[in-house]
Amino acid sequence: MEEKNYNFYMQTNLSEFIGQWVAISESKIISHDKDLKKVYKEAKSLSKGKRPLFVKVPDKETMIF
Repeated sequence: MEEKNYNFYMQTNLSEFIGQWVAISESKIISHDKDLKKVYKEAKSLSKGKRPLFVKVPDKETMIF
C-alpha cells in the first residue's frame, strides 16, 4: 500500500497544495494543511488503521536530488 500511495503522490498534480502537508491513503488525499499536527490527527482518524503517506508539497522552485 505504501508504494501505491507514493506512486499516487508522484503522478498527481498537487499544485493547489503548495506549502502544505498532505496525507495520502489508498491513493486518495485524506487531509491537508500547513500544520503537520492537524494533518496527522485528521489522517489518523480517517485512515481506518492503515498507514498514510505524509508529504510536504514543495514550491515550484524546490529541486529534489
